Amino acid sequence: MKAMQKRLGIYFFAILVLTIISNCIDPIEPDFELREGLIFVEGFASTEPGVSFVSITESAIEFGVYVVNFVEGASAELENVDNGEIVPLVEIEEAYVPPEDFTVAPGESWKLNILMPDGKQFTSEVEKVLDPIPLSDLKVQYDPELEFREIFGGRFVPGHEIFVSFTDPPGAGNYYYWSYRSYENLDICEKCRESYFRDGECRPLPRGIGGLQPYYDYPCQSDCWRIRFPESIPIFEDEFSNGRTITDFSIGNAILYTKEDMVIEVQQFAISASAHEYYKVLKDLVDNNSGLNAPPPAGLVGNMFNPADSEEFVFGRFTAAATSLASVFVDRTFIGEEALEGREPLITEPTFGSPLPPPATVSAPCSETRFRTAIRPEAWIDQ
Repeated sequence: MKAMQKRLGIYFFAILVLTIISNCIDPIEPDFELREGLIFVEGFASTEPGVSFVSITESAIEFGVYVVNFVEGASAELENVDNGEIVPLVEIEEAYVPPEDFTVAPGESWKLNILMPDGKQFTSEVEKVLDPIPLSDLKVQYDPELEFREIFGGRFVPGHEIFVSFTDPPGAGNYYYWSYRSYENLDICEKCRESYFRDGECRPLPRGIGGLQPYYDYPCQSDCWRIRFPESIPIFEDEFSNGRTITDFSIGNAILYTKEDMVIEVQQFAISASAHEYYKVLKDLVDNNSGLNAPPPAGLVGNMFNPADSEEFVFGRFTAAATSLASVFVDRTFIGEEALEGREPLITEPTFGSPLPPPATVSAPCSETRFRTAIRPEAWIDQ
């Protein structure tokens, strides 16, 4: 029975990963038996500030469909097992994050501890931080038919392919994992549909008042950037390229969701062999998602566990990784193709004679979240 539950969990995990990777907000219709209450943990501790995070999600059935919900109210901490240092994580925008200036260092050993709202405890195996491997080059290339998407009946969509170059150190095997963040200038910081913005939130429109709009836009009070994350799992091992220079290795696509200028910041992680094996299995699941009903690949085992119950299966992995960063500015002024995200007409509150409760509000702050920031990207160029 436990083996069958584990296998069903792996099936669900494949869908869960697809949901997380694509930032999908639509529920997933199941075509095989799944279970509620499956826990997935994904965590990184990095040698670069602002990169470390932990995500905790749980499977659920809502209105007959399977969804993945962020777990609120957990307590998470990073522990340096060399000196006993404890770093508490704070819950911000569907993630648990350490202080902005937190970093780990090569040679240190860390683990992740989690206390769930129901009292269950999860912990990770100890991860040792390796030495970083520098990126020597980062570039992007625009393609008007970059990637096929199942939208508008199915078509190729435009965007930029991302390439990195680096020199692999000779000797022992090296393993790589990449993530990246794209920063796009954000003009509207809040859009309140059938509502209006007051005291940091969208409030329902008053009933019985005429002259109201279907939504109100609130431009950003200061410079603000939207943050997007990758929709793939790029990995590499140096089995056949030990000690060589790797040139223009493709690590993913930045789809043309908008035509705003963009900064792409790439994080190159030096990871362990076990971490690489884990992400290789995930990559297989994501790249071959049309075959989810086939037997899942072997080896889908992370390093999270319940110390009080060795039989409980916990999906996910905590990785402590040496990180190298590189950024590039992308000018999208002269792109002719249409962006995937259309722009609705700008509707703002009237400053005089408004039927909405006072005070009239015409802008909103650029609040710091995992998906947007007022901190200017290092490579940003004003145009």
